[in-house]
Amino acid sequence: MDDDQQAAEPDAQSADPLDQLFVPRLGLSVGLLLAVFAGGAIGTISRYELDAHHPIAPGHFPWATLLINLSGSFAIGLLVPLVDRITPRAPLARPFLIVGLLGGWTTYSTLAVEATLLAKDGAIANFFAYLAATVIGGVALVVAGAALGRRMARE
Repeated sequence: MDDDQQAAEPDAQSADPLDQLFVPRLGLSVGLLLAVFAGGAIGTISRYELDAHHPIAPGHFPWATLLINLSGSFAIGLLVPLVDRITPRAPLARPFLIVGLLGGWTTYSTLAVEATLLAKDGAIANFFAYLAATVIGGVALVVAGAALGRRMARE
């Protein structure tokens, strides 16, 4: 191998094994990915457990998913200003809490499936009530959570 080839190809023996992953080429650190994955795992498993212990019968209102999505909306609104305040000291707090934990906790896909099943089962009033409660309630709770979070971040 000549000198030009050696300069173009880094010595694999001396490189950190994590540097060999595709992650740095995407501009993502391993720590960031682990924070998102860990938060997502906790949020998703928590949502699964709540749903598993509170199944809904066909045509009935999906209270568990509504509670999950509304609580997640409030938590995201609340935590964004608080996490932004601590980001310089804890740069992985936002990826872990907002993207991972609450991203795994809240669920648009289950909302879509449950709404579709309500319509399929002929529970049209529940269909519209569920969608309205989720969308209107979610927006209202993000706004309320953000207002409280901004107030808390100033203190």
